[in-house]
Amino acid sequence: MKKLYKPEDEMELSLIKSIFESEGIQYFVHNDHFGSLQIGPQIDLFNARMIMVPENQYAKAEELLSAYIRNTREDELESFKSQYSLAEKIRIVIETILFGWFVPRKKKSNNKNLL
Repeated sequence: MKKLYKPEDEMELSLIKSIFESEGIQYFVHNDHFGSLQIGPQIDLFNARMIMVPENQYAKAEELLSAYIRNTREDELESFKSQYSLAEKIRIVIETILFGWFVPRKKKSNNKNLL
């Protein structure tokens, strides 16, 4: 088995698993269930999940994974561009630089009938 990718969260892991299962690619997720039990920082050898595939299927798995990542990153970038105004983007950058984090604000709803 050869290490392929370290997913960022449970959702990404689930999507990658479903892609590999639909394509018939065998895989193993190191720390699959144990990693989700541990809160806090992800330490690679302790609780981080790692997707591993057989060496003979590595090229196909890498190709599928890179296509998935490329598509999701483009979607996230387009969503970010259309979702926030210039002032909000500047605020996000300043918060990230100063504090190392940011909190996106909820957009106000124009529909006053909703609770």
